[in-house]
Amino acid sequence: MALLREAADWLSERGIQQWYHWYMDVGEQILRESLEHHEVYLFHGDNGRIGTLTIQWSDPDVWGERGIDGLARYVHGMAVARSAGGMRVGERMLEWAVGTIGARGRRFARLDAMASNARLCRYYEQRGFHPLETALLPGNFTTRLFER
Repeated sequence: MALLREAADWLSERGIQQWYHWYMDVGEQILRESLEHHEVYLFHGDNGRIGTLTIQWSDPDVWGERGIDGLARYVHGMAVARSAGGMRVGERMLEWAVGTIGARGRRFARLDAMASNARLCRYYEQRGFHPLETALLPGNFTTRLFER
């Protein structure tokens, strides 16, 4: 949770509110639920924890019917410790997630990003994720859907 809060604070300081209220309001409850389902991964470096991400095995809340088609797994909650910023940790975590998803027999790795966060959307595209469409989530939150 500390990594997620650190990422939320860092984003908020830059005017990006995509995580801040969510992680501060219900993040711990959602993280606990994810931990119970063995979906949360913690990445370590020489100096301790450097990143986290969650792989969900379905995601109808964001992806609708496609989120239960059995073709993909869904990457969420990816955060890199600020102390590891600029060290390509996020890129390595994504590659690990894509490999893990493929090794478990799924054709696609899917993720979503706040549609208005052009920098993050470009980041995913530069790592081979193809933008598919946008989805409107509760709270008038528009997210961009990506697949690789």
